[in-house]
Amino acid sequence: MQPMSYKEFINQVKNRLNKMSKADLDAMILHWAEKELPSNRPNFIGKMIIPEPGDLNTIDGKVLLGEIDAFTQRVERGEYCIGWGWDNDIHEERDWGDESWAAEVDDFFMEARELLLSEDYRQAKEAYMKLFETLEMGYEPGHLPGDPDFSSMLKVDLSENLALYLRAIYMDSPTSQRPVRLLDTINKYEPLFGNISLSDINEALQSELPGFDSFLESLILLIEKGNPIIPNPKLREAIYLKGGIPAISELARQQADKYPRAFLDWIEALVDKGKTDAIINVAREALNTIPKDYSIRAEVAEVISHLGKTLNDSNLMLEGYQESFYSNPSSKYLLDLYCTAIDCNCFDTVQNQVEQRVWDLYKQNGGFVTSYIHSDLSCSQLPESLLYRVQILGGRHAKLFELCKQKGPLGWSSGNNPKPYFVTYTMVLLSNNGKYTKVIRNEWNTLLAGSTFGIDIDLTDKYNKIIAHTSNDIELSEEQKTFYLQWCCKEIGKRVDAIISNQYRTSYYKAANLLVAMAETMANIGEEQKSVDLIEKYRKKYPRHSAFKGDLNRSMNESDLFT
Repeated sequence: MQPMSYKEFINQVKNRLNKMSKADLDAMILHWAEKELPSNRPNFIGKMIIPEPGDLNTIDGKVLLGEIDAFTQRVERGEYCIGWGWDNDIHEERDWGDESWAAEVDDFFMEARELLLSEDYRQAKEAYMKLFETLEMGYEPGHLPGDPDFSSMLKVDLSENLALYLRAIYMDSPTSQRPVRLLDTINKYEPLFGNISLSDINEALQSELPGFDSFLESLILLIEKGNPIIPNPKLREAIYLKGGIPAISELARQQADKYPRAFLDWIEALVDKGKTDAIINVAREALNTIPKDYSIRAEVAEVISHLGKTLNDSNLMLEGYQESFYSNPSSKYLLDLYCTAIDCNCFDTVQNQVEQRVWDLYKQNGGFVTSYIHSDLSCSQLPESLLYRVQILGGRHAKLFELCKQKGPLGWSSGNNPKPYFVTYTMVLLSNNGKYTKVIRNEWNTLLAGSTFGIDIDLTDKYNKIIAHTSNDIELSEEQKTFYLQWCCKEIGKRVDAIISNQYRTSYYKAANLLVAMAETMANIGEEQKSVDLIEKYRKKYPRHSAFKGDLNRSMNESDLFT
């Protein structure tokens, strides 16, 4: 759930109070009182006072600044820390010590907010500045003990307080200096404490900022005169806040090569208005306007595929997935695209387009290269593992085999080696849903998931749907079957030897699983004795490696072959 802004919060509170009678209000307050802990009852009673017009300014700014300075000095001297060590709960090293600093910071932020509410802008600005500078020390060991993500130690919302700090700067600055001062502060603190929007600053309190419209106009001019290479997202927001949909659409159309995300801003505004046809038209215009190699086009195309799902329109889904994959090739887009192409009876056409795109990217700049200036301007790149997955899903075993020739027996788990793809795929293909496939299937699903920490059933179902569609066209000769089986068996042997001879103990189970999976494959094609001989060969080869033999026994116990 998105945090509620102060302005929205107060407005909702007022709306509810306006609908309450005195009896309703009495009942609500009494209900709260009944639930108070005994220790907090005096505080509850203390809050039940009617504020006078001048009662808001109860904080002495000078005193608060002095207290913050004293707190900063304690943090600098490391007085809150007693040591550095491992935390079993978060599985990470961290500072240990007195974590009461967090409650102090919470109180300081609330008091700084009171200064701002009482229109003591200068001292509020100084208080916020000191607090954020002190929190910066938390990125270095020896200052703020507790969770390494120190923001999680606080009850206050740092983004909201950053917005309040920027608001204090705004109110304490001459009109002409507001844009540059706010932009400098945003650039300094946003990377440290999270994204802050111009709307967040304007809505951090109930009243709107004075002269905000003129400020937006000046900010737009300032950003446009700045760095001509790196696009500033604040320009898009300022233009939209200033001129609405007509303004952001003009930016999108005129500067799609620099501000392609303006199209997504435009689409988001249309989503809020519920204009489905207009959304599709703008998304298509964006795909025709933004340079085709910009990966951000995939986000635009997702709008089309999502609407296709909502409207149960397979052709619309296919259109979106095709564009998403073209601009930002990934396993997710590939699976969705191929599954939808099967449903639309156009798999062969789509497959040819995918393979052409993949090989074109592979040939560019020598292979797998990422080159971009800014995240919104990043260009299409080919994850190495995707090249191999495309070959598997298309049944291109010969091409995948060619890619294996320059790779070694290690690095299989990285996803950047075609050998595990070819070996596992071949074992699945040769076994042909035979009697012994438990360990083979585990290896297959782990490979497809790209992780040993969990298998996504939906993901593997999509893979298996596609492979079931393409494997019908695969016909291996007996000579090919024999050659591929021998080659895979030899490569598995090299991997087992590399893992055990280098004593990579945490990977012994990987070697064991591969051996058992190959044994299952041999048994499935009628070579049961060879499967037994394979296991015994490596038992005898590494008689003193008890950890490996333990992993081998566990893997054999998982298989129906050895029960």
